[in-house]
Amino acid sequence: MIKSVGEMLEALRQTEAAKLGEHGIRHASTIGAMYEGLTRSLLNRTFPASMALQVVSGFVVDGYGASSGQIDCMLVRGQGRSVPYVPDVYEWHVRDVIAAFEVKKNLFGSELADAHDQLLQVAKVYSSWVQRAEEGNKFYLGPSLRAFSECTGRVLPSTGPESDMDSADRLIWHTIMTDQISPIRIVLGYGGYSTEYELRRGFLRFLDANLNRLGFGAPSLPNLFIAKGASLVKMSGHPYCAALDVNGWWPLVTSTHHNPIQLILELLWTRISHYHSIVPWFGEDLEVERLSPLIDAKPQERSPGSTEWGWQYRGWQLTAEQLSDAPSTFPWQPVELDLNRYIVVDLLCREESLSATDPRVLSLAEEAGYDAEHFLSSLVETSLVARDGNRLVLTTVECRTVILPDGRLIAADDNTRRLTRWLERYMSDREDVAQGA
Repeated sequence: MIKSVGEMLEALRQTEAAKLGEHGIRHASTIGAMYEGLTRSLLNRTFPASMALQVVSGFVVDGYGASSGQIDCMLVRGQGRSVPYVPDVYEWHVRDVIAAFEVKKNLFGSELADAHDQLLQVAKVYSSWVQRAEEGNKFYLGPSLRAFSECTGRVLPSTGPESDMDSADRLIWHTIMTDQISPIRIVLGYGGYSTEYELRRGFLRFLDANLNRLGFGAPSLPNLFIAKGASLVKMSGHPYCAALDVNGWWPLVTSTHHNPIQLILELLWTRISHYHSIVPWFGEDLEVERLSPLIDAKPQERSPGSTEWGWQYRGWQLTAEQLSDAPSTFPWQPVELDLNRYIVVDLLCREESLSATDPRVLSLAEEAGYDAEHFLSSLVETSLVARDGNRLVLTTVECRTVILPDGRLIAADDNTRRLTRWLERYMSDREDVAQGA
C-alpha cells in the first residue's frame, strides 16, 4: 500500500508542481502559498477519514507561552485554536502535532538553512513542553527501546534512570527517543538541488558552517530533507535505522534518489502505527530503499575529562557516478544464519532470554570454532539479538525462524507479516521454476 500510494502521490506532486511553475505569478508570498497548498492537498489524500487527522497551517505551542514561527503545513490530531481574524491559521499544542513541514519552491543552501532554523523552533517548543509537562505525562517507548538495541546491540531497561547509562549511550538514546515522540520534521523542496551529489555537497557545506553551534546536534536535525532530485534521511530508528560500527560511529544521515513521497509515508505511517493498527497499509513491503551514507556521528567529550558531551561528525565523499549508478531500491531479504546461530535465535523465539553463559550457547560457540565472546558478537551483528548485561534477548517484536526447502536457515521480524509475504513469493517463484523445468 505504501508503495502504490507513494507512486500515485509522487506522480501527482510532479504534475501539479509543473503546473504551478508555469504560472506567471511573481509575488513571493503567493508563490509560497501555492506550494504550501499543494502540499496540504497531497497530505489530505494520504489518510482515511476514520483516523481523524487534519492538515493545517499555523503555530506549534506548548501551553506555557512558547511558540514556533508559522509552520507551512502540520499533520495534527485533536483540536487546535484558531488565530483571531486570520482564516485557516491555528495554534496547535505540540503534543498533538504528528509532523511539521517547511515547504520551499526551491531548496538550495540559504533555503536549507532557513528551513532547518524554522523546524528547530518546533523541536525547542517540544523540549520546553516535555520539561514542564505534568508528572503524569508518560510515553510508550517500546519502539525506541527496540531501535536502541538494533543500533547498539545493547538493551536498555524499560524502566530506570538515564543516569545509569554512560554519556555516549545517553546521547544516542536521547536522539532515538526524541525522534519517536516529538513532531516529525520534514523539509520539502519542490525544486532546488537536482541530483543526489549536489544535495549532499550542499548539506555538508551547511553543516560545516555550523559546527560547534547549539541546534546542530543529532536530535536537532530534521528527519527528512527533500529537494528536486534527491532526499536526505535521518537514521534515528523510526523506521530507518543503522547500527554503530566497531569504533562507535553511528550512520546518522543518508541520501537517496528514491521516491520522496514514499519516504514521507514511511515516516508518517510508522508514527501513526503507534496510535492505530495499520499493518495492512504497509503492503508487500519487500523492497528496501537504497540509502547511501553521508554523515556518521559519534558522541564525544568536548575536552578530555570534561562532563560536557557533544557530537563529532564525519562525512562520506561519494562520486556522482557512484550515486547515480546505484539503484534506488533493492530486494528485502531475511537474515540468513549458519546452524549454530540459527539454534540460538530459535531458542530465543521460544524463551524470553538466554544467559550468555548458558551451556547450550557455550557449546554452540565451541562447535562453531569461536570463542564465546566472538560468537556472541556475531549474534548481535545480525540485529536480531542484543545483550542485556549477561543476557541475550531478541530486538524484534515477533521473530520467526524458518528452514527453507533449499536448506538455508533464515530469521526475521514478522510483526508486519513481511517475512510471511517473502516466503509466499519465495515458494511461488520456486514453484514457477519447477513447472518451467
